Amino acid sequence: MAPSIGAGPLVRRLFPILALVAVMVAVLPPALTAAAVRTVRLEAGPQQGYTFSSSGAVVSSKAVTYAAPTNVSSDQRASVPGRGTHLRITTGPLAGLWVRESMTAHVPGLIVNATYSPAVRVAFAAGTYLGYRFDSSWRVVSTKRATLSTSSGASASRRGVIHGRPFAQIVSGIWSGYWVPLTTPSTLAGQRLTCAAPGHVAAGSQQTFTVLPGASNQVALTFDMGGRLDPARNIVNRLVLDRVCTTFFPTGAMTRTAEGQAVLELIGAHPELFELANHTDHHCNLRDGGGGSPTTAPCPTSPPSDSFIRAEMTRAATILRSASGMEPAPYWRPPYGTVDARVRSAVASVGYTKTFMWDVDTIDWRPVAEGGPTAAQIADKVATRAVNGSDVLMHLGGWNTYEALPSMVQRLRARGLQPTTISDVLR
Repeated sequence: MAPSIGAGPLVRRLFPILALVAVMVAVLPPALTAAAVRTVRLEAGPQQGYTFSSSGAVVSSKAVTYAAPTNVSSDQRASVPGRGTHLRITTGPLAGLWVRESMTAHVPGLIVNATYSPAVRVAFAAGTYLGYRFDSSWRVVSTKRATLSTSSGASASRRGVIHGRPFAQIVSGIWSGYWVPLTTPSTLAGQRLTCAAPGHVAAGSQQTFTVLPGASNQVALTFDMGGRLDPARNIVNRLVLDRVCTTFFPTGAMTRTAEGQAVLELIGAHPELFELANHTDHHCNLRDGGGGSPTTAPCPTSPPSDSFIRAEMTRAATILRSASGMEPAPYWRPPYGTVDARVRSAVASVGYTKTFMWDVDTIDWRPVAEGGPTAAQIADKVATRAVNGSDVLMHLGGWNTYEALPSMVQRLRARGLQPTTISDVLR
């Protein structure tokens, strides 16, 4: 007869496993119990899955890169000691592993972490904040910004995670009825905007920039708008949700379209985040001739005259101001990056003294079928190649740019590089 194992040794052997289970089950919110199955969105780019010991130490891990966003299933959501909230994945390459909840790995919509009765206090340090209202599908429908000159507080009835981002629902004061972003999922402290209020530097003398001088752990994210517009409003709304300060370079021709008007109106509604610059009226090659957007653009086939160049700038500026309420001068970007001293002098004569090129080109305007990048490749290029002061070139019509943004922004911030506007860097 085989010897029996006493209850004491058995309990000691099982205790680490039971402890981990107890810790995880104890923190499972009602919205996602151990028996529930929920869809998890894994954004494009690298994803890491883990198994943990009872103390939260990593026992094993697995890395997977998704070329595009992917939906998988999860049966548990739990706090791992010292490592934040994780989701246990049950389908796909990461099945059986835990991924950390974030803007790149999350249950779509709202998960309520806590309700408060009576309401609790959310602390706000001095600074500028955005509050958000969402529709029934948890899409942003409106925002409210305010700047506090001194530290303050407001009451909150709920704390939760919306699309992987931590929020508190405010029930008093300026943001009553709005959700306000929190600094961490477990801390009741509002998250301020990270950039200074956009505002162009003075026109001054002519300057051409590639990598921006004076950066302090900053990267300028810039978007041209000169062609395809299908994902443009989605891109701008995602930048609003993640409070990413950004510089846009639209053309006049695309701004005159119905979709372009809507995009510029949305940009103009957020002067705390966004700024405009000029990308000419018709996207002509101002140095050599040719080019143009749309294809019916009146671009000369030979080098344009100075008067043509000036008209391209002033016509674009008129429609940009009208659509957004913003002033593009003195910033501009030459279509195709083609520029010389004569072109710079011509645009400077109508107020555009600051010429912006780029040092990281995503080439997102080219579809994958024609050799263009996937969402994961766009995010990886920016996250790994950007340096302090980089000017990153993307397009509001980029084929996979919208899907690349969560991974790109999260990884830049993890590297200590804050995405922001050109003006925020130059100031």
